[in-house]
Amino acid sequence: MKRLKFWVLLFLIFFTMNFLTGCALLLVGGLAGTTGYLAAKQGYGVQSPVTKK
Repeated sequence: MKRLKFWVLLFLIFFTMNFLTGCALLLVGGLAGTTGYLAAKQGYGVQSPVTKK
């Protein structure tokens, strides 16, 4: 439980600091890009839900 509280506190501090410095959009974009890259590397892909017959 102590470890979870530590990580939550660390996340909140990091999150708050990024908003205060104005780099939050770059951080979120980087995290999204990295997550997409790692998911694609493991074989996941995207598919459009709209199809034309």
